[in-house]
Amino acid sequence: MVIDHASARAFLRLTSESLRDAAMELDDHLGFQLFLATLTRQGGPPAPPPPRAGGGNR
Repeated sequence: MVIDHASARAFLRLTSESLRDAAMELDDHLGFQLFLATLTRQGGPPAPPPPRAGGGNR
């Protein structure tokens, strides 16, 4: 039983480390995406699309 407990603790530790590393990678990726978004922003909001032909209401 002690061996099983030790093995389970080792697997949980490895899983925890893997999840922590994955979360850090995702956080880095999100930070990079936000950084790129600030670089690509123009002076104002994007222009609305041109009106459709026919001008009918939905």
